[in-house]
Amino acid sequence: MRQFLILLGIIGFTAGEPVRIGLALSGGAALGLAHIGVLKVLEREGLDFVGIAGNSMGSLVGGVYAAGYSAVEIESIALNADWDRLFSSQPAFGAQYLQEKQQAQRYVLRFHHQRFVPYLPSGLVPLQNVELLLNRLLAEIEFNTGYDFDSLVIPYRAVSVDVNKGELVVLRSGRLEQAIRASIAIPGVFSPEVIDGRELVDGGVLEYLPVEAVKEFQPDFIIAVLTMRRLEKPGRSLVDIASRSIDLMGIAGVQGAKRMADVVIEPDVTRFLHSDFARAKELIAAGESAAVQALPLIREKLRGRVVISVRKRVESKVLPVVREVRFEGLKRTRRSLILPYVRTREGAGLNLGAVISDIERLFNAGLFEDVNFRLEPAGRDSVAVVYEVTERPFGFYAIGVRYDNYDNVVVGGEVGDENILGSGATVRLAGNLGNPNEVRFGVTGTRIFRIPFGYRLDGYFSSSTRTLWKEGRFYSSYLARITGAVAEAGYITGRDGFFNVGVKGERVDYVGAAVDTLNAENVAGLLFNMEFNNQDRLDLPGKGIAYRLSGFYSNSRVWSERNFLKLNLSAEQVVQIFAPVSIRFWGDFGYSFGHLSFSEYFLTGGEQFLGLAPEEFVTTQRMVLGSALRLRLFRMLNQEEYPVYLEFGGNLGTFSRVERLITEGISLDDVHWGAGAGVMTNTPLGPLRFWGALGNFLKKTPHPGGIRFYLSLGKEFRYRR
Repeated sequence: MRQFLILLGIIGFTAGEPVRIGLALSGGAALGLAHIGVLKVLEREGLDFVGIAGNSMGSLVGGVYAAGYSAVEIESIALNADWDRLFSSQPAFGAQYLQEKQQAQRYVLRFHHQRFVPYLPSGLVPLQNVELLLNRLLAEIEFNTGYDFDSLVIPYRAVSVDVNKGELVVLRSGRLEQAIRASIAIPGVFSPEVIDGRELVDGGVLEYLPVEAVKEFQPDFIIAVLTMRRLEKPGRSLVDIASRSIDLMGIAGVQGAKRMADVVIEPDVTRFLHSDFARAKELIAAGESAAVQALPLIREKLRGRVVISVRKRVESKVLPVVREVRFEGLKRTRRSLILPYVRTREGAGLNLGAVISDIERLFNAGLFEDVNFRLEPAGRDSVAVVYEVTERPFGFYAIGVRYDNYDNVVVGGEVGDENILGSGATVRLAGNLGNPNEVRFGVTGTRIFRIPFGYRLDGYFSSSTRTLWKEGRFYSSYLARITGAVAEAGYITGRDGFFNVGVKGERVDYVGAAVDTLNAENVAGLLFNMEFNNQDRLDLPGKGIAYRLSGFYSNSRVWSERNFLKLNLSAEQVVQIFAPVSIRFWGDFGYSFGHLSFSEYFLTGGEQFLGLAPEEFVTTQRMVLGSALRLRLFRMLNQEEYPVYLEFGGNLGTFSRVERLITEGISLDDVHWGAGAGVMTNTPLGPLRFWGALGNFLKKTPHPGGIRFYLSLGKEFRYRR
């Protein structure tokens, strides 16, 4: 019935005067999520629009709505989005190879350079993950409407600013995703979007409330939605400060825009910050409330008038054949290196979903700041798929600082290049000052011959202070100096695991009264290493399992002085029982055959064995099991990545030879245990852990035990000893 009345109104057979409604949506970063609530109410009221103009977040919400998504569908997208992930400049954690995750997260600070000149990006965040989301939502409708915004379900305009000329740019055609991306690019926070050679940023710099832009559709009635904080005090994040600066620049223009609108809806966003994307549900509710309050005025002004709808039904076009696959923007990276990431093939039919998946894989390769695509006509019923890439600077500096109450402060760093000769290989020079003092030089990579094949070549020198304990009491310290090299390579088994095989050779010297009886020794042989880790974070994981199985076979025929086989298996699993409660299990099993070199002995204690001091046990075998009950107390700064946990845990283990335990049986003196409680959290410097534990508390001498305290802050960037 409603559609029939609208039709009658259009052709003039009703008494009601036809009215064309235009909609203008302002910026506001997260505050603009309130637009979704406004659209829900206006949609329920049956209002249609002859055109929508949006700026910044209003451009995103309005553009997706103009493409044919309902307000409820957009609400679902906003509520289920991982906003931290969307605004991250890094590839998704689960999309990287395990070795890449480990390398990328070893240090606290990481800077890029071009020919050793520090690189300053045009924006701190390139918004690639937002582009991927928009591509998934809009690529099909873009293609079917011929990249013409007037052919969308609702005609649309995106407002942006040419940052070089200082001119307002109203986007009317092209990639809808790119138009939205340009309009949301807050200067200094997000990198500009380049369209037709112009660098475009957030339209709020010149037109915060785009009423003027919506007048292109010649509406008779304009509804404007303004999401601007009334308080002067901004939040502390970069998004808050930059967005508030845009607010201040746009205040004067907003007053004029409001006068041109027939109804202005202003959701109360006073209690929110521009960075409050995690409060999407509350912001949408604020928009709904404001729109409901505005309905009586809207109804009054539209009384006796018939709303004209220009909504179009967009028909699907026949997809063309892919005539050519091309890359634009490659300067150093070899085409052969990235071609395996692309599943779109020449001669096959175009699949837009596959093209977007290609973009995601290319970005996750870690070689590019930005990846997008365009289609070029290449003859009748065929196109060229052009992948537009922006290489990131490959030179890097990395810095880390770590403290614990046994080794004190250790400072580490790396300098290197991550794409030598366009091969994707990383060459680096690394060093530590503290315990250990270490220098390493080597090459690593995760690709070779178009397959996920990891490799590492390293030469190193380290000098570390170690301790000896006798019967549970500190005896003496000594110095171990190691000069060596390692070469290993292996297959990457999916995103969460890999196995390597290789060779290692070391010269070990000892200095100190405690080890005067030890001579310098050469150790060389074959090694293997297998790792699996599907935990949600490498540092202080909240769920998942990780294990590492390693082995080293030394043979006196190859430079080494001893024959032995060393095996070690370590594992950790975190199981969430319900929201704030989880259980953590861990284990460490080590065994050796033959005459193990002293430098390869297992060092046990500290955080890996509650109640024992670091290196309290130096043995040829170990079996350790532990568990802890973990309670999540709160999140610092209300951020998901900074959970604060309280743990109560305990462990037990034995360091006696299995052969003796089998023949002589297990006695109380063979078993060691400990229990304690700790607080831990993530910080910008890395994990913070504080534990108090009581060890061997039921035992008599030897190893009488006692209370141990462990405090550590920072990432573990030191290589395993």
